[in-house]
Amino acid sequence: MGGPAVNDRVHPDAATGPAPDEAGLLPTASGAESGRDSLSQRAYAQIRRSLTSSRLRPGHRLILRPLATELGLSPTPVREALLRLVSEQALCLDERGSAIVPVMNKADFGELAEMRGDLEARAAERAVEFADAAQIDELEQVNARCVAAHLRQQHMLMLDANAAFHRLVCRAGRAPLILRTLEGLWMRLGPIYALSFDRPLRPLDGDGHPHDRLLDALRRRDAAAARSAALLDVRHGNQRLEQHLPF
Repeated sequence: MGGPAVNDRVHPDAATGPAPDEAGLLPTASGAESGRDSLSQRAYAQIRRSLTSSRLRPGHRLILRPLATELGLSPTPVREALLRLVSEQALCLDERGSAIVPVMNKADFGELAEMRGDLEARAAERAVEFADAAQIDELEQVNARCVAAHLRQQHMLMLDANAAFHRLVCRAGRAPLILRTLEGLWMRLGPIYALSFDRPLRPLDGDGHPHDRLLDALRRRDAAAARSAALLDVRHGNQRLEQHLPF
C-alpha cells in the first residue's frame, strides 16, 4: 500500500513520502465512549497495551488512518494518543512525522533496567510487609501459569502471566505509585521482548523460576531475600534482552 496523505501523519508539518502500512497488530477496541478526551484515552490505552504486551517491535511504524480504522475511531483522538506516547518517549516521530516504536540502544536499556530493578525490589520488600496469605496464594497460581507457559515455549502467554505476577506483587505491597512507574518502564521495554520471540526460551535452572524464590521469601516474611529474588528476576530478564539490542 502507498503512503498516507499528509493529514494521515501525526505531525501536521511533516513532509510527504511513502510509508508502509503496518496495521494489523493492535487489539481491537470495544465499547462506545463519548467526548474527544475519552476517545483519546481509549486509543492511548489500546496502543500502550500493545507496547507493554510486546505486540509491537522496535521500528514498527504506526500509520494514522489505518490505525484509526483498526481502533474504530476517527484520526483526531488517535493522533492525540500517539503524540501523548511520543511525549512519554514510548514512541518517536520519524522525518516524515509518522509515529514509530523506538529502537533502543544499550545505554538507554541499561538505565531503564537499573530503574526497573530498584522499583521491583522495593515492591517485593513492601509485599513482605503487607501481603496476606490469600494474595500470596494468588501469586502462586499466577506463577504456575507463567512457568507452564515457559516450559511450553509460549512466549506471549508467559509474558502476560509474568506481567500479572509483577502487578500483583505491587498491589500486595500496597505500592500504587511504584506500579504506575513500573508500567511506564514496561511500556518502553515491551517491544524489546518481542525481538526474543524468534528464539526458544532457555530452560529453567535447578533452582526453578526466580519467582519461586520471591514466593518463598514472602511466606517467610524475609524482606532481604525478597529483594534479592526480585533483583535476580530482573537480571535474568536483562540477560535475555541484551543480546537483541542493536548497539
